[in-house]
Amino acid sequence: MMKRIPILIAAALTLAACGKSEIPVYRLEDSAVCFQSVNNNFSMRSLTEPTRDLTIPVVLIGQVTDYARPISFSRDGGTAVEGQDYTLVSAEVPAGSLTGSIVLRANRLEGITEKSLDLTIHPNEHFREGYPAKLKAHVIWTESYERPAMTVWRYWYLYISHGYSRDFHKFLVEQYGDDIERYTCSKTYAEEDPTLIYKLPTWWFNVNREIRETVRDHDLAHPDAPYRHSADYESYKGYGVPVGEGDKAEGLPPTFLETLTAL
Repeated sequence: MMKRIPILIAAALTLAACGKSEIPVYRLEDSAVCFQSVNNNFSMRSLTEPTRDLTIPVVLIGQVTDYARPISFSRDGGTAVEGQDYTLVSAEVPAGSLTGSIVLRANRLEGITEKSLDLTIHPNEHFREGYPAKLKAHVIWTESYERPAMTVWRYWYLYISHGYSRDFHKFLVEQYGDDIERYTCSKTYAEEDPTLIYKLPTWWFNVNREIRETVRDHDLAHPDAPYRHSADYESYKGYGVPVGEGDKAEGLPPTFLETLTAL
């Protein structure tokens, strides 16, 4: 038995070495970047300032670095004109980060309902070409209702509804005013962005109860015309699912009540 122990140890070490050599590791030069979502919609409806920064998220494939890396991209279409409708603020993956962004400063829409932009990421000295399906993105900023930025949407999802539609968005604004588009449940978000308003978790729990009661009372009084989502409705398996990549309703969109978050 004693003679077999060295043999077993040697075999185990050999297998361990083989296992380690088979683990794929991205080299720094293999890094790439892709858009998180091919559709990026922003609402300018309640904008009172002359401009609004639009952040288009980008994900890193590969290793982080201790320095920022610029993202190369081009404009390939759309109605927006650089220098007239928007300016570029930044396009980079920050040091130590697995995500990056392209940030555009869009001017307030004056007498125009929508502007659009088509972007394409290109390889450069820091990044090779990424996944073809995620190299192009369509960016829209509009006067219509659009799903809020993650700093707000995260808490709409967690406390109000796992789905979104413009009609439901309009309902929330009618109930709580335009400021609901600026409410967050994160002190960090509110500290980083002075346009946001921090609300305690208790406020969000109360809103969940109030909305549920308001919708239920309306539906009971109007059984033939319950509050219902508009045709653009999407449901999401998580708050990080981008717009356009949620589950679409088949046939008639669901009612508000069917999609409210159960707490």
